[in-house]
Amino acid sequence: MYESIEGSGREATRARLLRAAYEVFAEVGLDKATVETICARARFSRGAFYSNFRTKDELFLELIDHVSGAQIHKAEDLVRRWRAAASAPGLPETSAESLAGVIQRIAVDATQSRTGVILMAEVRIRAMRDPETAEAYRVLRERTLAQVAEIITVAADIPAETARVAIPELARMAMEAWEAAATEAVIAGLDEAGIARAVSDRVETVARLTLEAWPSPPGRGHSSVAAPTSDAHGRSDP
Repeated sequence: MYESIEGSGREATRARLLRAAYEVFAEVGLDKATVETICARARFSRGAFYSNFRTKDELFLELIDHVSGAQIHKAEDLVRRWRAAASAPGLPETSAESLAGVIQRIAVDATQSRTGVILMAEVRIRAMRDPETAEAYRVLRERTLAQVAEIITVAADIPAETARVAIPELARMAMEAWEAAATEAVIAGLDEAGIARAVSDRVETVARLTLEAWPSPPGRGHSSVAAPTSDAHGRSDP
């Protein structure tokens, strides 16, 4: 989930410190992580750290910003893919079956690594205690929800005013199912492929149950969307 920053000099130093912090925060949590541990992981001195960040908390907030940017960039790429697929000719009619598949595919494409799941759990815990972190997390979550809702809207082609479950609420329910399944999979010690399967199964179940409240497609039919292809680990092809 964390995207490193290409460059040299100070930019590269900050990127290495952020990547090291990404790993350390996920391993031991924000409270137990120390500047010394982060510097050791990045192979820098304390002087290099304090030349770039005033405090550990400042680094943590910047890390959230980078993680947010990477997640939003990925979501925007998914939106582009679904839009392209939606404009393809000769697609079959939409049904609850295909719409559930759309939502399931989104969840698989958005699945994080084990480290990413743990870090976001750490962010959520911190957000409950710290207003600054709470605001950063709220922005990340709302942007992601908006992207998921847009993908569902484009892919499903069902007028929002006809749905008994609003698309933003459907997106929120899918995301909550994703977060719970990913967290449980990490606690169970599953690898990344296992996390992806757990997320896929949980979100598909929630989607199918939720879609019972959606109207049947009109007789004219809607365009369903073939999901962007992915590899065995659930990663989308470029």
